[in-house]
Amino acid sequence: MIAETGHFALILLLMLGCCQAVIFSPLGALMRRPSLHVTGAGSAIAAKTGPWQTISAFLFSPLPTGPAPATSPASSLSGIPIWPLPILICLLAIGAQGSLIYSFIISDFTLPLVTHYSHSSTPVLYRIAASISPDRGATLLWITLTSLATILFLLQNAVFKKSENPHAIIGIMGLIIALLAASVLFDGDPFARMANPPLDGQGFDPQSQDILDIFYSPILHAGLAGLSIIFAATIAALPRARLHRSWAEMLRPWALLSWTLLGAAMMISAYRAYAEQSWGNWWYWDASENAVLLPWLLATAFLHCLAVLEKTEALKPWTALLALSAFGAGWFGTFLARSDLLGPLPASLRASGDNAVLLIGFCLLFAGAYYLFSRAAGYLRENADFTLVSRESAMFINSVLLAVAAAIVMIGTVYPLFLRWLGGTIITVGPPFFVQALMPVTLAMLLLMGLSPTLRWRVDGAASVGRRMKLALILSIIVTLFVWMRHIDAPPLPLLGIGLAAWVVTAALGDLWEKLWRHRDHGESKYRNVKMLGPRYLGMSLAHIGMALLIAGGSASSLWEEQAVLSARTGQSIEIGPYNLQYEGVSLLPGENFATRKAKFIVYRNAQPVSELYPEVRYYPIRGVETKESAIWHGRDGDLHVSIGDRAEDSGRIVDVRFLPMMPWVWAGMLLILLGGVINMLTRMILLFKKNGVPAP
Repeated sequence: MIAETGHFALILLLMLGCCQAVIFSPLGALMRRPSLHVTGAGSAIAAKTGPWQTISAFLFSPLPTGPAPATSPASSLSGIPIWPLPILICLLAIGAQGSLIYSFIISDFTLPLVTHYSHSSTPVLYRIAASISPDRGATLLWITLTSLATILFLLQNAVFKKSENPHAIIGIMGLIIALLAASVLFDGDPFARMANPPLDGQGFDPQSQDILDIFYSPILHAGLAGLSIIFAATIAALPRARLHRSWAEMLRPWALLSWTLLGAAMMISAYRAYAEQSWGNWWYWDASENAVLLPWLLATAFLHCLAVLEKTEALKPWTALLALSAFGAGWFGTFLARSDLLGPLPASLRASGDNAVLLIGFCLLFAGAYYLFSRAAGYLRENADFTLVSRESAMFINSVLLAVAAAIVMIGTVYPLFLRWLGGTIITVGPPFFVQALMPVTLAMLLLMGLSPTLRWRVDGAASVGRRMKLALILSIIVTLFVWMRHIDAPPLPLLGIGLAAWVVTAALGDLWEKLWRHRDHGESKYRNVKMLGPRYLGMSLAHIGMALLIAGGSASSLWEEQAVLSARTGQSIEIGPYNLQYEGVSLLPGENFATRKAKFIVYRNAQPVSELYPEVRYYPIRGVETKESAIWHGRDGDLHVSIGDRAEDSGRIVDVRFLPMMPWVWAGMLLILLGGVINMLTRMILLFKKNGVPAP
């Protein structure tokens, strides 16, 4: 009965989403007021020209200033209660999601979804994770979080009243929810029952049985839900060209929230690959990882352009295009990660449908969105009163580079699909392509990343910029030469990455010193007021320094990585980097739903024990799958990455040991990037509640 309740809630969700999309759209307004007059360049009377012509005239008759006319479709919606439908949709989504989770907890094997992804011996925590990991369960979670985001937007609008057309935004959110609900129902109903259910299920994917994986799906889809608010607000603002400062102020918290959540999802994905896969690396450029990277890159570009628009009301068309594309990349990336178009799926996604409705919904939604943008972009009035040497120019060029990087990732991900369609050849585009193609773009972004915070708004002088940046330039050259002298045969791109990372860090710290201690407006006090900089500046500085640390750590680990693969016997010592590992043998131990061969290594540094590592090889009998669990020691000068394999021919144990210098810099950099986003978001929200605006730096 619980499954039937969830199924009924899902059907109601689809119907109410369609109702919300129609009621709060211009079409709904015209149905209620057939004699409506439309003003502006496309002035017409619905009774004479017909509703579709009236809608077209309304959509593409821009009114860049002043409130909407009292007789417009937008104003006719003002008397409709806006809260009931979103709240009801949110309650239905929570009910459907709760029904699916409960079905997994009680192991209701009459549901094919539960049979494919769970087993009676699966721990309860991983049963809950299984309910939101398959594509149908994850899409239902996406709907739930999108409906919650709609409620949060209504609360934001009720408190701050930044939106000029909240009804249109709610209507677009209803359309998004309806399309996602249709995907859940028609691509593969999660609540459909089997006539002859099995006695037990097939078990959860062993690779996904990890604590971090439980948080990955909610964080990722919460980020996509935030991008849907940005998408809807952009669509609502385009017809009347109302992309101005108040629009940017309304969307900045959503942009920061989505960017931070997507960054957190990327970090979880990277660390899981690093710790769970036993490959000694942290990003593999497969479809599931690129599905997170694509919207994050475009959200980063959008965040930079939003700051420019909020400060100078420039870059309006480009900002709108990035707002649409960020959500589009998230939707399309989700489809790619769940479909089998790029090759065999992982076991956690193999049993469900082909996601055809998800793809059709993407095509319909974004074809309409880009058509609307193409019609409205010409009416977006630019205030491009800035020179080439200015902060606006640097941020615009950086956003273009981020978009180029996203295009490279998209091409590398989709290219095997087109090749397969054309000739049937199945290839894999791996890390070498992405690294070589993205490295020049990344180096250019690092160069601008260090330069742009020191530039002045609108106009700056090349000579004054050179004087401000000379110390950062000298220090970055010194670092590059030092690394090159130690590794004279090293490839040039990682050396440049380390040098430009030093450039970003020294430029950020130098600019902070300049603003706090050397600015003539700060008085003669020894301790300066950090509040004068604003939370956005501090968050930006942390994020830029974090990105520099990430690039430096990744480049250094690729240059100085050491690896030892050998057959080890009990009591044998393994020397690598500054460490000495003593192998103590393997123990056979039972787990909750697996059996494990757990090895023990004692880690010594300078003849002193510093840690013990326990890599494992787990066997899951339900699925008949064997997984390797690495053990990692995060030292102050690098990571020690240990994994074990089967027995060798000489009766020893195959051991793979890697020493990755400066690898902790990668994780520290990711944490600093997230910390910068959190600080920026929280402080801005606090100041907004205090009704105290934060100026752009």
